Formats: sequence, C-alpha cells, structure tokens
Amino acid sequence: MTDRRNRLDLLAFLIVLAAAIAIAGVMFADYYRSPDLLWRYYYHDRNSHYSFGLDLALAMRDLDPVWFFTELEKAKVWPPLHGLVLSAVLLVGGIDYRLGIVPSLIGWVATIAFTWLIARRLIAGRMEGLFAAAVATILTAASPAFRLISADVMLEGLGAGLSAAALWAYLHAAAAPEKAARWRLLAVILTALFFHKGNYWGLLLAPIAIAFATEHWRATLATARAVGRVRVGAAIAALLRQPLLILAALMAALVGYIYARGPTALELFGKSVSLYPPENLTTIAYALVFLWWALLWWRHKAAIDRALGIPGRALLYWHITPIAISFLLPHRLSRFLWFVGPANNPQGDGLWHSARFYWHVFADAFHTQPWLAIPALAFAVIGALGIRRLAPGARVVFLFAALAWIGVLIHPQHQGRFMSTWVFAVWICSGVGAGLMLGRLRGLLSAWVRATVAGAAAASLLLVNVGHAIPEVAYTYAIHPSPNSGPSDLGLIRPYLDELNGAREVTVLATFGSSKLFAWVIREHCRCHMIVPDPFIADLATREDVRRVAAERIARSTADIIVTIDAPSSRYELPSVGWVYSRMAGIVDAMNEQTRYARGTTYDLPDQQAQATIWRRR
Repeated sequence: MTDRRNRLDLLAFLIVLAAAIAIAGVMFADYYRSPDLLWRYYYHDRNSHYSFGLDLALAMRDLDPVWFFTELEKAKVWPPLHGLVLSAVLLVGGIDYRLGIVPSLIGWVATIAFTWLIARRLIAGRMEGLFAAAVATILTAASPAFRLISADVMLEGLGAGLSAAALWAYLHAAAAPEKAARWRLLAVILTALFFHKGNYWGLLLAPIAIAFATEHWRATLATARAVGRVRVGAAIAALLRQPLLILAALMAALVGYIYARGPTALELFGKSVSLYPPENLTTIAYALVFLWWALLWWRHKAAIDRALGIPGRALLYWHITPIAISFLLPHRLSRFLWFVGPANNPQGDGLWHSARFYWHVFADAFHTQPWLAIPALAFAVIGALGIRRLAPGARVVFLFAALAWIGVLIHPQHQGRFMSTWVFAVWICSGVGAGLMLGRLRGLLSAWVRATVAGAAAASLLLVNVGHAIPEVAYTYAIHPSPNSGPSDLGLIRPYLDELNGAREVTVLATFGSSKLFAWVIREHCRCHMIVPDPFIADLATREDVRRVAAERIARSTADIIVTIDAPSSRYELPSVGWVYSRMAGIVDAMNEQTRYARGTTYDLPDQQAQATIWRRR
C-alpha cells in the first residue's frame, strides 16, 4: 500500500514538473520571439546582471583565467552565483542575449516543483496533501508578477527557487534528523543562496534558526542554561588574554574612528594614502578573528564536533565555513554589511503606508484577480492555526512567510519585487489551510465525495486563474517593461556597432548617465574582451561642473574610440543622481572643445530622440 501511495505521489509530482517546464518553455518562447522588448529601462539592473554573466562566459570561452577571476573578484555587492549559472548557459547555448532569462526560468520551475513537494509533505493524508499541493502550486504558477520577474535577467527567480529548495531540504532533514547527508544538503543549498544574494539568505536563515530552536526546545534550554552559567568576568578575562582578539578589537576601534571622522589620509613616502572608507582595515580586523577561531577549532576540534551534533557539524563545515572564508577577500565583508545594513536604505514612509503598499502588490500584481488575495490569506491563517497537525518542521514555512512579510514591511525601500522570493511560502500556507479544511470533512463525507469536492475545487481555482491578461500594475511592480513601454534601448548602440570593430577600448559618454547596456552589447557583438569602461559622472551641480570633469576624463582617456550620445529629450533622465540634460550636456561641450579625438560619423537615433557621434583618437 505504501509503495502504491509513493508511486501516486511521484506520478503527481512528475505531472506538475512537466507542466512547469512546459509553461517555462512558453515563457521563453514569448521572450525569444521579441527579445529586444525586454531591454528597456536604460538604468535597469538587468544590464549589469547580464554583463557580468557574459564576461564570465567570454573569459571561459577564450580560456582567459586572468579576465575570469578579475571579473569574479568584482562580485561583492551582488554575489557571483547568478552570473556563474548564466555563464554556463551561454557557454552551452551560445553567446546570445536571448538566453539571458534562462537562469530565472530555472528558478521559476524549481519554485513550482518545491512548492508542490513542500505542501504535499506538510500534510500526511494523501488526499488532503495532494489538494494542498495543488492549491499552492496553482496560485504560485498563475501569479502574473512572479512570472514576469522570472522571465527577466534578474536575481529574484533563481532566488525564489533556491529559497524553496532550502525550505524543502529543512523539512527533509527534520523528518530524519539523525541522517547527516540531509543536513549537509540543507547547508549546501543555504550556501548557494548566500552566494546568490545575501538578503534572500538572511530572510530564510532567521526562520530556520527559530524553527530549529523551538522544535528542539530541551536542547535549546540546556544550551541557554549553560550559557547562563558562564562567568562573564572570567570569560572577558580569558578573551583579553588572546593577542589576536586584542589586535582585532584595536583594529575595529580604528575602523569606527575613521568612519566617524570621515575622509582620512596618511602621508607615506611622500604620497598621500587614503584610509577612507576603511574597508581593507575591516577585512584585516575580521581576518584576525578568523585566525583566532581557526586556531581554537584546530586545538578543540573533537569537543566542538561533539557539542554541535549532526546538524551543527553540517552547517559549520558546509555553510558557515565557506561564507567565513569568502569574507577574507578584500572589501567583501564591508560591502556585504553595507548592502544588508541601514546605510543602503533611504528613509521609509511609515509602517501603515508600507502595509497598504504591499497589500496592493500582493492582491493586484501577484494574483490574476485581486479578490483571490483575501481567501489566499484566510486559508494561510487556517493553516497556521492547525500547525500542530502538520509534519515535523512545518513551522519553518509559516515562520518564513510571516518574518519575510514583516521584513519587507519594516524595510524603508518599498518595491513590489521584494515579495518575489518568498511569496510562494504564503501560497503554501494557503494550500495547507485548504488541505486542513478538506480534512475536517473526513467524518462527514465519504472518501469519493471528498475527492470529488477536492478535484472540483482545484479545477475551479485553475479555471479562475486561466485566460487573464497580465495587468499593467504587475509590470510596474515587477519592474518589467510592458508591451507599450516604448522602443528598445538596444537602438542606442546597434546602428553603429560595426564602426567599433577592431578597437581595443571604447568609451561611451551619454548625456543621460551610465549603464552596463553599452558594455554587454559591444562585447557580445565582437565576442571579445573589448574594454568598455564606465565613465561614471554623477551628482554634479551644474553643466560647467560636468564639462570640467568630462574634459579631465577625455584628456586622460586611453580609448581608441569615444561615442557621445546627445539626447535632449527627457526620456532618459534620472534626477536623483543629477542625470538631467541641463547638466549632462556639459559632456557635449567638453567633447566639442577637445582636440585629442577627431569627429567622425553622426548617427540619428530617432526612436531614442538622440544622436550618436563617433570620435576617433588622432
């Protein structure tokens, strides 16, 4: 009987997986037919993400390890996993921007698959579990905003897939806590999630830690009592006898002083050496602590392993250690702390405004019809109330959904895409609630009647979600160009690409600021390591300031060709960093005044309301 049930579960999962792959194939075909339409919104992060993956692929294709590891070392604010996956796709499928969304589609399929597996695992009863999985999967697969963000060159799609995989791995490990291989699997997935994006990792790590601590409350209490018995004075005295920790503390104090003081420099051998920001000093302070821990572990490895137990050892060696080693790389720790910390966030508009904003996002963008959000949330609450009847480890899913929602509410930045990597957990909770409600009919209706009710309900939910056009608000919150978003940004560079052939270095100076768009289009065109520097000119107050800075850059430039793009229209403007034509036109002034580069052909770019001029070094 058990084998038959397992076969039915496997068959159901394979059907869901095949359907997810088929839908992802349709999403890919839609993009592939008109790929240029995705490349709108000049300042969008997709340009940077694709450029990074492309550079890694070209470096590996050309067997250029110096270029490869140089690019890899730059992955500090955005870790390298997405770029590595994208580079593998480009190496296998060919250097082609039409393959750029494949990593996100892989993440979308993984999210659907693990949503099914998680919801099915949480409820022991076969009928109730399959019904819960069906509800959760339909809501996830039908979500307009989630499909849009997963058909983009962004990090959210793969981040959602890794988050779902980690949740499933935790449940898998919690079901057999004595099996070390299951905890190692969880540790490896969490490590991959960290190297994909740190905030996605943080959102998931907290509920896993809380769930594990509360599910093993006796061990948690014993640990707390042991910590409580530690004599604070003796512990501090012991730490003060550690030279490495003393040096680290002094270095940390120096770092804090420099940050408080502001720009700081030293005179060394007649040269001014800047100490601000003190990112290298931060790495040194951390390296001292790391060395102290490494020596402590070496001396007491056996005792540490016994104290940690099976889950702790797996996480220490397969998760914490790789991350700890990565922070030894220059600037890696300080950039990570900046990215996840308050310094990277503007002031928010208050909790009430945040709650209203994210409710509209959840209802209007992540559901095919806004009214579906109300029963989805109601069934999620029912699932939470029945958590004691669920499988071991189930609370981690509800904690993840709740803590992630709280996290975005209190985050000062409000962006609809922030929900993309965890909203599937809310729908798993909804499916579980629906499954528990079906279970309450067990004593009232026969199995066949309940199966009919469940089938009809799942079919109705599917029909309700089929055949709807993606609402405009979903495009907005997913930061995805809608069909009516205007011409592709690729028109800014394609008309004159052949003029750049043979150049070693090309600089593009645009009156609307910087983007990685030019770098990836030029390199993909030549399939080579052409240098395309980022002439970042921003936050200047006047046109004269821009002219002066641009003139200095031009005088020092090593580029063979400079391309200027003059766009008086306000279509491309970003006032927050000073990228407005009234100031940035200083670039055109500087280029007209200089004598190092000779003016070449000028190209009209009518769709972009701009002109591009080629300047060749004399």
